[in-house]
Amino acid sequence: MNFSIKFRPFFWPTLFTIISLLILISLGTWQVYRLIWKNSLISNYLYKFNNEIIKYDKNFSFNNEFEFRRIYVKGKFFNEKEILIIGKTFEGNAGYHLITPILTNENKVLLINRGWISEKLKLRSSRSFNIIDKNIVIDGIIRKPQEKGYFVPENDPIGNFWFTIKPNQIKKALKLESFDLEEKFYIDVIRNKGKLTLPIGVTGNPNFRNQHLSYAVTWYSLAITLFIIYLAFHIKEKRLTFKKRS
Repeated sequence: MNFSIKFRPFFWPTLFTIISLLILISLGTWQVYRLIWKNSLISNYLYKFNNEIIKYDKNFSFNNEFEFRRIYVKGKFFNEKEILIIGKTFEGNAGYHLITPILTNENKVLLINRGWISEKLKLRSSRSFNIIDKNIVIDGIIRKPQEKGYFVPENDPIGNFWFTIKPNQIKKALKLESFDLEEKFYIDVIRNKGKLTLPIGVTGNPNFRNQHLSYAVTWYSLAITLFIIYLAFHIKEKRLTFKKRS
């Protein structure tokens, strides 16, 4: 049994549908590319993090391949030179990230993101328990200077309002020009696996948002839905008909 199909499309609904479908399909495809990129980024992070731990010494020279590598650093904190990164949360609680310079055994200064503290611990006098005055070993992850997000304000060194970790700005604000401060990277401290202590460092596990698959499915689903509505509209208006051939 054969069918004959007659289709007399409306001009403006058809034009609108074609343009909309192209946009929706493009958005879905872009999300697929983003998914592939994000999966590659996560794989790269895990590969680097699980690589041999770097022991920082005077011969260490940073390049981009060292980002996300685990590193041990020995030195002493400049506790009086700390800064706080605004707008950080931990399990829904507002607070800051505590950034403290460390003078390494190689007379190099590195910025250490020691982790999250609550708002009530903003003042150094309120947290004497984490003021360390002796030489320590930092177990951390190498990170490149942060890029400012679209909706993130610029750092305000004069007002002491910090939103991103940018070593070159922090060096000037803390008056550390006389020291050899590393500006190409900083270090995120890895938290202990036992009981949580403040500051709360990073887990070491990848924490990249990866919802691109759901976004892609959403855009493609909208495209399919729009196409079905377009066909249903033309069927209702008898501009798309199906007849049996005798």
